[in-house]
Amino acid sequence: MDKKLKIETIAFVLLLLAFPIISVGTTHNSKPVWWTGMFALLLGGVLPVWTRYMDHSTDKPTDMGMEFDDRTS
Repeated sequence: MDKKLKIETIAFVLLLLAFPIISVGTTHNSKPVWWTGMFALLLGGVLPVWTRYMDHSTDKPTDMGMEFDDRTS
């Protein structure tokens, strides 16, 4: 798995976890938990934008087409 995909997967997981964490922090009136959820939301939203500006010159090009498809039929 390349670095961009790993970072975007982490961002997706952070976004999925952010809303329940914010909800728990709000329900139990816990500011540290609420701020943790807000930080996860912010980081999950910024990471995919940051990956657009990464250096992709070392990425291997992948072949495209039905003959190169590795998925099972």
